[in-house]
Amino acid sequence: MQNEYSELKNIFEESGFIKYNNIKVEEIKKEYAKLSVELSENTTNPSNITHGGLIFTLADSAMGLAARTNGHNIVTVNASIEYLRKGTGAKLFAIATPIKIGNNLSVYTCDILNDKEELIAKVTGTFYHLD
Repeated sequence: MQNEYSELKNIFEESGFIKYNNIKVEEIKKEYAKLSVELSENTTNPSNITHGGLIFTLADSAMGLAARTNGHNIVTVNASIEYLRKGTGAKLFAIATPIKIGNNLSVYTCDILNDKEELIAKVTGTFYHLD
């Protein structure tokens, strides 16, 4: 993916927590991000399904990356998640889009889908512009 966000993609994928969790950028454009994570025995909880913390991390990361495409340095100030299905399959995808872009705050939504395109979770997040 070579576009105006290639540098942002590289910085994002090389950051410690994202790299540690093997999260990859599938697509990035203005106010939009699609991320993925491959599922393995290292991503499960004691019930042998994807850990909810990983699902939340994937969503928060996608929304944060989408918010950064506006040139803002941002932090999450609030987020809410609805777990709708078990996180199973080979891969999960997070698709983040804006609800509202403000001067100091932005609100994003994120759908978490499995590799069968089933909705696993729905997330909403509010982000503060540090700059």
